[in-house]
Amino acid sequence: MKIYEALAKAFNREKVDTCFALLGDANMHWAGALSQLGTRGIYTRHEHAAVAAAATYARASGKVGVATVTCGPGLTQIMTILPIAVRARIPLVIFAGEAHMHKEWYNQGIDQAPFVNACGAQYRALHDVNTIIADVHQAFADAKQSQSPIVIGVPVDLQQQSLDQALVQAEHATSSELYIAQAPTGPDAKAIEQAAVWIQDAQRPIVLAGLGVVSADASAACVALAEHSGACLATTLPAKGLFHDQEFCLGVAGGFATENAKAIFAEADLVIGIGARLASHTFDGGKLTPDSRVIQIDIDPHEHMQGRKAADLTITSDALLGCTALRKAVTSKERWRTSEMRKRCANALSLPDQSDTPDGALHPMAVVSMLAEVVPPSCHIINTSGHSAYYTAQMNHHPQSHYTVIREFGAIGNGTSFAMGIAAAHPERPVVLLDGDGSALMNIQELETMHRHGMKILIVVLNDGAYGSEVHKLRADGVTLEGSVFGRPDFAAIGHGFGLAGKTFTSLEGLALAMDKFLSEPRATVWDIHISDQVTSPQILSAHKASHTGA
Repeated sequence: MKIYEALAKAFNREKVDTCFALLGDANMHWAGALSQLGTRGIYTRHEHAAVAAAATYARASGKVGVATVTCGPGLTQIMTILPIAVRARIPLVIFAGEAHMHKEWYNQGIDQAPFVNACGAQYRALHDVNTIIADVHQAFADAKQSQSPIVIGVPVDLQQQSLDQALVQAEHATSSELYIAQAPTGPDAKAIEQAAVWIQDAQRPIVLAGLGVVSADASAACVALAEHSGACLATTLPAKGLFHDQEFCLGVAGGFATENAKAIFAEADLVIGIGARLASHTFDGGKLTPDSRVIQIDIDPHEHMQGRKAADLTITSDALLGCTALRKAVTSKERWRTSEMRKRCANALSLPDQSDTPDGALHPMAVVSMLAEVVPPSCHIINTSGHSAYYTAQMNHHPQSHYTVIREFGAIGNGTSFAMGIAAAHPERPVVLLDGDGSALMNIQELETMHRHGMKILIVVLNDGAYGSEVHKLRADGVTLEGSVFGRPDFAAIGHGFGLAGKTFTSLEGLALAMDKFLSEPRATVWDIHISDQVTSPQILSAHKASHTGA
């Protein structure tokens, strides 16, 4: 058996059902062998797209995401998605190959480890034939343990060697045997007592949940704690939609919170962060809850996070166990849960009636308000980065199970790839990607991948003909917009060119009918919605002002 065949067999033993791939000399034989073993290959048009799709596939499926790229330029193309996956804590195993071991010069040869390590991911050079199979299984176990990407490099010429029959037939423990998930950790009783005292003293508490609540299936426990302690509810952006059906929910905390929600956050005197990192963006750099104490319940809590003090009291605990223990320690009290606060919370999540724009083009909030009405909860929404992301994040009544946002590292251009990962993980769900024109164009070639693989994806492009964030910042500074304004590409025509359905909207008329049409058809679709470039999001206004004042 060739080593590449044995490596494919090892991946197969890890029950890899889907691999996102772009082939080259250093991975094509391995990828072919894996496909012959029954693994579905999703073949993208760019290496970044392969790994980015694997990332959302991993998050949506709960499995280790698998992707493959070739060595050298194939690897360097994924340097943007690697730090995103690291910061978003997404387990991946990426088969990248390596240049020949026994060749003086190879055009695509490069020292790959420093690139991967610089991104915060782990690199494994698999050169020892005696351990090479065991090393694959260990990589999967370590990806699960670290919740981070691991890149595997196997030299091209080594892959073509034959593996000794004894090594082929040897028993190797898979990651399911090597990785033993830690039992949920309960909280320290004294820390819970202290937190309970703080809650008893508080008058305006907020329970803030992150993805740790999702993974621990602790949403009901958070709701029970909030009801018992008289607290309002909120989530981090990645956990958006977790409390979409709760009356006293403020939606997302941080820069993407609505202005009415921010007014409520500012009154809080205690925040109970559960299963959340309490990142700077979540607290809008400290401006969101300026007068509150913060309790953090997390399996890996930190008093300081991203250059600021994040928590006044940290409790190391699984979200479910910590939340349950805290509820038992707290005396029931109404606090903020009044009829008046119920109205304020509902108002905070109601989208404002904004339609007028200086240039007469569509207001992005008006578009999002309509999308909130016509996109059914059975659709899986992908929200991306960029100026339009503030508006698309205002769809406040969509369930977290059908909503994905990965914004770590602040990169645009990921939307089409992320949508493909969700479509591969949940082929039964129509996927709706909400993206800006600059971001959508960065990996527009993946429309062909969607078409070829028959993915049911609606790409909604909020098209302002520019890089929106830069336009608004440059305009505010009174400097030239050259280099940030490009005119509106015809995305409907681009969609048609790749075999997709396409439609252009300069008004909201017909949007509901177009949604019905998309849901009833088996192919991907592009909507090109022209929005005004004269409307600046509150998030950009606040961030730009802060950057100039040093706040």
